[in-house]
Formats: sequence, structure tokens, C-alpha cells
Amino acid sequence: MKHSNYSISDAARKLDIEAHVLRYWEEELGISIPRNELGHRCYREQDLDTFRHVRDLKEEGMSLQEIKRALNGELRTPKTIGSSSVVRAGKNPDKLNQFREIMDSIISSAIQDNNDRLASLICENTSERIIKEMNYLFRTLDEDEEVRLTQLKAMVEASNGAKREIAAAGPSGKKHRLFGKKAAKK
Repeated sequence: MKHSNYSISDAARKLDIEAHVLRYWEEELGISIPRNELGHRCYREQDLDTFRHVRDLKEEGMSLQEIKRALNGELRTPKTIGSSSVVRAGKNPDKLNQFREIMDSIISSAIQDNNDRLASLICENTSERIIKEMNYLFRTLDEDEEVRLTQLKAMVEASNGAKREIAAAGPSGKKHRLFGKKAAKK
């Protein structure tokens, strides 16, 4: 017994494609599928024939736009002109080579653009990091210099304090030892 209506899963199985592909083709190609009282799609044999035709055209490399024009009678397809006159990409080395050259050019251009963007980003990030590192190093040097200056000031103050003590000791005539050495005897 032959079914006159198929659910989307049954139709997909018969056509050997996924159900979401059927829904996508319906939407893109403007194919109206009748629905039952519950709103489910009901595929008829003629609908399956249409989708078989779409599937075959896709396998031959046609775009959905071309298939839509073919279904509307605006474009001749293998079914309308006979499959012997259809040029398939896989059987025409010139077209295949042209396609490869175009794809190589597109991919090369995309890679070059990507490399240029990456180089620019790397330069920006590297410059920012170098500036931050240099600022850190200069700040560290400034802090170290301030510590050395503070120590030097303390030493100068200590030296000045020692000189004041010597001056305050008076004119006794005795030589005072500043740095722990005895005065030379005559």
C-alpha cells in the first residue's frame, strides 16, 4: 500500500537528507507544503519528486538561488535540457582549476588581512607593555635614588654634627680623633 502523505521525518528518510534541510529548502525556495489539522507538514509524492530534483541539483553544484530560478522556470536545468549537456564541476578540469585559483586567492587575501591585523595588535600590545615596563623601571630607579639621597643626607648631617661637636670642644689645642685614628706623634 502506497502512502499519499508523509511526515517530515518519513520524507527526510525517503530522500536521504536531514529534516532540518527540508525545512531550510522549503523556506529558501518558497516551496509550500500542505499541513494537517495539527499543523504538521504532509509531504505528497509530487513534493518528494520536487525535493529529489532539488537534491540532485545541489549535488551537481547549483546554488539555492539558481535552483529557485530553475523551479520557477527561469533557468534551464538538467531535467529541462537533458543531463548530457550539463557541465559538472568535477568533470571539467578548467572550471575546477579556475575555482581553485579563485579560492586560493580568496584564502590568501583573508590570511594576509588576518596577519596584518594580528601584526598591528601585537605592535600595539607590545608597545603598551614596553611603556608600562619602562615606567616601572624608571619609578624603581627614582625610588632607589631617593633612598640613596636620604642616606647621603643622613651621612652629611652626621658629619656636620661631628664637626659641631669638635668645634664645641674648644680650643684646647688637642687634636680630636674624628675617625678613630690616633694623631701622629712628632
